[in-house]
Amino acid sequence: MKKIYVPMVRYGDRQFDEGFVGWGFNSYEDQIRDAQGILRLATGKEMKILDLACGLGIYHKVWLDAGHTVVGTDLSDTFIFMAKNNNDDPKASYRVENYYDLAEVNEYDLITMIDTPIEDTELPANVIRALKPGGHFIFQIANPQYKNKRGPVDVNYRNWEQKEDDIFVLTRHEYNEEIDRWEYEEWTIDVEKAEVLVQHSFSRNLSFKGVADIIMETGFSSIAFFDHNGRPYGLSDEQPLAYFAMAHKSY
Repeated sequence: MKKIYVPMVRYGDRQFDEGFVGWGFNSYEDQIRDAQGILRLATGKEMKILDLACGLGIYHKVWLDAGHTVVGTDLSDTFIFMAKNNNDDPKASYRVENYYDLAEVNEYDLITMIDTPIEDTELPANVIRALKPGGHFIFQIANPQYKNKRGPVDVNYRNWEQKEDDIFVLTRHEYNEEIDRWEYEEWTIDVEKAEVLVQHSFSRNLSFKGVADIIMETGFSSIAFFDHNGRPYGLSDEQPLAYFAMAHKSY
C-alpha cells in the first residue's frame, strides 16, 4: 500500500470549526480574565492591538471598552464571522489570515496570541516587524511545573470508523508524556486505491528558556513571564496552568 504523509491544519475546515466552537474554547469567564491580565501588563493608552488566532474575539470586548483599537486575524472564516458579530464596534476589524503571512511593518503597539504555542522563529520574526518601536508581544506559554500535579491526561483517544465500503479512518489524539507533546493523527485507508493518507498535527510545549531563546533570536530586546495578576513567574510555582510571556521591541 502507498502511504502519503500530510501535515494537518484543521482550522479553516468549516465542519471542524463549527464543532470546535462548542467544545474547544476556554470558558467565557477565563477568556475575560486573560484579556484583563494582558491589560495589566500592557498599560499604554489607546493602543492599536493585533490579536493573532483571535478565535471568537471574546477578549476584544475588554480591550475595546478600555478605548483601544483591535484587529483580529484567524485562519477560520467561521471564527472571524462570529468575532465580527460579537464586536460590532467601529474600532474593531477582522480578517481571515494565517499568522505566518503577517506582512505589516511598524503598525501595532501590542500584538497578542492567546492559547497558541510558539514553536519556531518564523512567527516572532513577523511579529517584531509588525510592531512599532517600543511595542510588545504578549502570548501564553504552558507552565512547565503544572504537569507535576495535573494527574493523568484523560482526553487521549483512538477511534476506528468505516466511512464508505472501502474507506476506513483511524483517528489518534494522545499526549506523549516523554516529550511533552500533543499528537493528532488521522489515517484514511482506501482499500480500492491501496492508499493510506496520514494527516498529522503535533504541538509541543517548549520550556521557558526554549521560548526565550526563540524570541531573543528574532531581535526582541527582552522577555519576561507573568501570571494573570502581573506577578513574575516562580520556578517552583505549579499554578497556574499557563503564564504570559511579554517580549519588548526596543526603540
